[in-house]
Amino acid sequence: MGMCSRSTFNKVFAVAILTAINFLNYMDRYTIAGILTSLEDTTANGFKINGKPEAIEDWQGGLLQTAFIGSYMLLAPLFGYLGDRYARKYIMSVGILLWSAFTLLGSFSVNYWMLFGTRLFVGVGEASYATIAPTILADLFPVESRLRILSIFYLAMPLGSAFGYIIGAELTQLIRMYTNQAVPWRWALRVTPGLGVIAVLLVLFVLVEPKRGHSEGQRTGKGVQGETGITAYLKDIWYCLTTPTFLLTTIGFSAVTFTTGALAQWAPLYIYRVSYVVLGADKQYEKSTAALIFGGITVVAGIAGTLCGSELSKKLGKKTRKADAIVCSLGMMLGTPFLFLALVVAQYKILYLGWVFVFVAEFFLCLNWAPVAAILLYTIRAGRRSTAEAVQILMSHLLGDAVSPLICGAISDSIFAVIGPVQGVQHGKAISLEFGLLITAFVCVLGGGAFLASTLTVEADRKAVEIFNSKANHSVQKSAHVDYVPPDAADDFDERKELLADAIKDKDIVSVDYKSI
Repeated sequence: MGMCSRSTFNKVFAVAILTAINFLNYMDRYTIAGILTSLEDTTANGFKINGKPEAIEDWQGGLLQTAFIGSYMLLAPLFGYLGDRYARKYIMSVGILLWSAFTLLGSFSVNYWMLFGTRLFVGVGEASYATIAPTILADLFPVESRLRILSIFYLAMPLGSAFGYIIGAELTQLIRMYTNQAVPWRWALRVTPGLGVIAVLLVLFVLVEPKRGHSEGQRTGKGVQGETGITAYLKDIWYCLTTPTFLLTTIGFSAVTFTTGALAQWAPLYIYRVSYVVLGADKQYEKSTAALIFGGITVVAGIAGTLCGSELSKKLGKKTRKADAIVCSLGMMLGTPFLFLALVVAQYKILYLGWVFVFVAEFFLCLNWAPVAAILLYTIRAGRRSTAEAVQILMSHLLGDAVSPLICGAISDSIFAVIGPVQGVQHGKAISLEFGLLITAFVCVLGGGAFLASTLTVEADRKAVEIFNSKANHSVQKSAHVDYVPPDAADDFDERKELLADAIKDKDIVSVDYKSI
């Protein structure tokens, strides 16, 4: 195999295996949502306390997702530090094995709190993958082709999420129908662990890890590598937090994760409850049908939105370097009213129109998956991208889906306590969960504003990284015989200001608001 064909194979394989693992990641994450109706059924969950069936309320169902996201986001900074300094494929492999093992262990849970504990450790494993995989793709592909590659990688999110619902609900239903299993939901959690082990073997023995910064010219020695030690890591974090575009897009992305996290956890149960109100007890959807409908909507809207967002950014990018930020803000602003309408029309028993609104809302929300990832990768330097991914994971989940399922569940329980005696159990539960989910529309408005603000800063931050890469590559060319570790230049305000002033002098950019640097 020639050098060119081997290089092409390595790139294609990396995209394929990393996307497949991302698919498993989201499939595993949202299988819980698919089995939630079974977990809340005391006759089907298999949980007991003091010999009596254990009942699970809405807030506890939300807490399962919060447990996973909590450990996932809190451990992300650790893996961000490791990912900028050590061999990334070994770190990923350990994480994949960890999440697979605890997902399997969760299927043997005898009570709610044992399942809760396993979800904590699943989050630890997934944190190692999410902080590192996008940086490997960034090192394999230059900025010009990166957006399309990222759109392929992030297609795994809607696909994996939808399959998680479907596997959780449909497999549980099939096992209940055709076997004598008393607690069929356990088998839904046993699908991804075996596939995870296969993925680890492929990563360890086939995946070729590129040097950090390879696609941007850093090809000598070990490539760009961060300094070790807590002081160096704190400096990396400070660099990320003082990059305005990174901070604004992270706030915007937090609104996305808040909304998608709440919908992922509660939408199937909401559809099930609303179907009783709209169709009546005799025509109410099966629990698995509710999950299947939402899963189908999610996968189609997710694929269409992710691909359209990528292509729209590429076309708009020919006219402005703000394209990715513009697409992100448009997605949030256009999706918000449809999300609100999707939840409200249920009150008027227009069920099928609600599905149309859900589809349109999810389509617009998914426009920003690839662009927001691309923004991070070209406004943050190569040696700090795993750290940036980790900080973004921490902030977006801390403010987003770590709390949104719990908040929505708590609002639902509180409202039901008031209206339940008046409306009745079934009608009251549907209305209360609707009000719990309405908070997502208001959060989306805030996220759209943050993305819109990032259009004012993205050009300057992107240019600063390009200037740094240009100077670093020039240094490499002058001293190619030594392993190059780029200088820690432009870390303080004055140096970053000086770099951008040079760009203005060369007419690369027109002006810079130094207060935003």
